[in-house]
Amino acid sequence: MATLTYNSVGGVSNIDTTTTPTKPVIYGGFAGTCPSGTDSNSTCDTCQGGTGMAVCNKNAVYPSLYLTIVLNTSSTIANTSDVTAKLDSNNIYPTITLGSGTVTLKFLWSDICAKSSNGSTACDQNVTADLVITAAGSSSGSAAGTFTFHIVTSVADSADLTYIDCPTENETPAAGSGFCHFTAFPGDSKVYADNLGISDSYPTSSAGVDYKSLMFFYEPQIPADANDAATVARITNKSPSFEMNINNTVSPPTVDERITGLSNGTTYCFIMGNRDLTGNIYFFTPTGAASGAVDPATQCTTPEKVVGLLDDKHCFIATAAFGSDMAPEVQSFREFRNEYLLPYSWGKTFVKTYYKYSPKYAALISQSETAKVLVRGALWPLLFFARMSVAIGFWYALAIVAFGALTLWGLYRRLILGQNVRGEL
Repeated sequence: MATLTYNSVGGVSNIDTTTTPTKPVIYGGFAGTCPSGTDSNSTCDTCQGGTGMAVCNKNAVYPSLYLTIVLNTSSTIANTSDVTAKLDSNNIYPTITLGSGTVTLKFLWSDICAKSSNGSTACDQNVTADLVITAAGSSSGSAAGTFTFHIVTSVADSADLTYIDCPTENETPAAGSGFCHFTAFPGDSKVYADNLGISDSYPTSSAGVDYKSLMFFYEPQIPADANDAATVARITNKSPSFEMNINNTVSPPTVDERITGLSNGTTYCFIMGNRDLTGNIYFFTPTGAASGAVDPATQCTTPEKVVGLLDDKHCFIATAAFGSDMAPEVQSFREFRNEYLLPYSWGKTFVKTYYKYSPKYAALISQSETAKVLVRGALWPLLFFARMSVAIGFWYALAIVAFGALTLWGLYRRLILGQNVRGEL
């Protein structure tokens, strides 16, 4: 038997060799138009802009591109005629080259599209098929070895350009349109994609391919921009972009909402798009003259240095209340934040709200010695709770605090209120 094993693949948008190693998945994304001069051996970047946004793929495949597959062989293959290929039940005829211990097959994507059940050389229909490669052994009558790839393509066009904004449950975004709402929220050298909304049937896309990530295209506001809308209007596929990964193994999916690498004090505006496993980017934020365009103010915000209790750097709590940003008290608050606030949506909301309103009050407190003393006194109970939570767990600490509060209330009623009542009788 001529055993075949995976070596390499080229001319694809993406390949998954880990989920099912014995049957790798080849992804081909058809979106946009390749720039002139593109050869037939490499994918192309169709996210090259123009004006506004368009469906695109940074590793797009196209009909005249060659899908090149290299397999290892355990024994010599005498002739190229000993190697055959089928796409599902249809024979397909690649260019075959035999090497020392390898066999190379080159398929035109147009042939793959044509041999699929959709049968279009223009590759304007989605493909889901098995590509089975068979190689005969070197001796007469020896068993043949096979290797199978699963091929999945996604075709995106202008019909998939924008999603229907879904800020509330009353909205009805198209099924398969991915994430369909966000609000830009400021952080320290970062922006949060807050209030993310999601369409039905997620993570499956309208093309039947699962979504992989979110893409945020952005532009900094410049003096020539009259307002947020002007900055949003400058965003194109060629603008700087940030990929935000999604964990689709849980429901609802989890997202690291941070867009990092930004400069404090600069206003940025964003357009969100959905990226599927083939690399196609589509269903963008509706803007400008698009139907259901969102308020540009929700797409723009200004990162600022965070000043306050939860800041990782210098904060008024550290310097005013405890004397140093390295004080153990400050570290206790940070440990509590990292363990019990940031992992949960309600905790993130609290932190974001704190970041939004704390700088103004922090500045006022830092100017008054009396205010510093009062703040320090008010923080000690919170510090006690934070340290106890880190030491024994949040719920145990909450139970102890609740029991202590009830005990003090009972003593207050008996010793204070009860004594006053008796004194009046």
